[in-house]
Amino acid sequence: MKTFSGILGNEPVLGLLDGALVSGEVAHAYLFHGPPGVGKHTVAYRFGAALVSGGDGGAEDRALRGLHPDLDEVYPEGQFTTIGQVREVVRRAASRPFEGARRVFILHADTFNIQAANALLKTLEEPEGEAVFILLAASRKEVLPTIASRTQLLRFDPVPLGEVSSFLTRRGHAEDDARLAAALGRGSVGLALRYAEEEESRELREDVVRAGFSFDASFEERYGAGEAIFARAEKVGEAREKAYLAKFEDAEGEPGGTSGGRVDRRAREAAKRLRRAARDGAVAEALGLLALLYRDVAVVAAGAPELAANADRLEAMRARVRERPGADWAGAARGLGEARAELAYNVSPEAVLEVALSRARQKILGFSPVS
Repeated sequence: MKTFSGILGNEPVLGLLDGALVSGEVAHAYLFHGPPGVGKHTVAYRFGAALVSGGDGGAEDRALRGLHPDLDEVYPEGQFTTIGQVREVVRRAASRPFEGARRVFILHADTFNIQAANALLKTLEEPEGEAVFILLAASRKEVLPTIASRTQLLRFDPVPLGEVSSFLTRRGHAEDDARLAAALGRGSVGLALRYAEEEESRELREDVVRAGFSFDASFEERYGAGEAIFARAEKVGEAREKAYLAKFEDAEGEPGGTSGGRVDRRAREAAKRLRRAARDGAVAEALGLLALLYRDVAVVAAGAPELAANADRLEAMRARVRERPGADWAGAARGLGEARAELAYNVSPEAVLEVALSRARQKILGFSPVS
C-alpha cells in the first residue's frame, strides 16, 4: 500500500482503497466518517492524488501539495458549506478533467445545510463523467441519510494508544514522553505528533492547564487565562493561513501554481477560511484538553490514577482533589464536551470558551448561577 505508507491504523479501510486503485473499480462517491484526527483527511488527499495522477508521479506530488487543478477541496464558508459552493462543484464535476485521469472533490459533508445537501443529491444519484466525491464527516449521523445512502461508507476509528506510543518511540521520543503524547492525542496520530514535536501545541496545553486550575483565582486572572488560550488559537490560525499561501507563492510558474487573477483570489479566500477553521479547531482542542484534564481529576478522586492521560500532572491533580473533595469534576468534563458541540452553531469561539470555563468553575466550586 505505497499510496498509504506511513499511515497508522484503519488497515481494512486502507486495504479497500488500495484495492480500488489497483483494480480501477472506484466508486463515484465515498463517505469517510469517524472522529477528528484519525486520518480521514490525510487518506482522502492521498487517495484523491492517486486518482487524478493516473500513475504520474509528478502529478501526484503536485496534487499532494494542493497544486493539481483536478483535485479540489471545498472548505466551508464559516460554519457551513453553502448551496452556491455545491452548485459550483456540480458544474465543474460535469466537465472533463483539466489534465488528470479524473476529477476529485473533497467536501466536508457534516457542514452541509439542507439546501447544499439537496444540490449535491442528484449528482450522487446520477453520476456523470470521471468525477469522484470524497465526503468527510466526524459522524455518519451528521450526514443526511439521503447523502450517506448514495456513497460507499468507510468508517475510521481511533488508533490504539499503544500503537501510537510505539510509533513515537520509533521516531526517537523517550518512552514516557511518547506515552504522554499518545494519551493526549486520544487516538489521533496527528494530535499525538503535535504534542510530541510542536512547541505551539505544548504551549496550548500549558495555557489550558493554567486556565483549568484557576477557578480560585481573581476574575482578572481567570479572564486572562481564557484570553491566553484564545490568543494561542489565533496564532494557530495565522500560521495555517501563512503556510497555505506559502505553497502557492513557492510554486509560482509550476502547472497549477499561482499566476495572478482568479486563482490568486481563490487561494486567498481559501486561506482565510482555513485560518478561521484552524483557530476554531484550536479552541475545540483546548476544550477537549480541559475536558480530559477534569476527567483525569475525577479518576484520581476515584482512586484510579493509572487511568489518567495527564500522567505528568498527577501531583497537581491530587492537590486539587484534596482542596475540593466535593467538586463535580466529571460534570465539569461533560459540560466542556457539550461546549465543543456549540462551536458548530456559528457561535463566537471566544464566547464559547469563556462560558465553558465559567460553567466548569460552577461545577467545581459547587454553586449555581443566579437565575
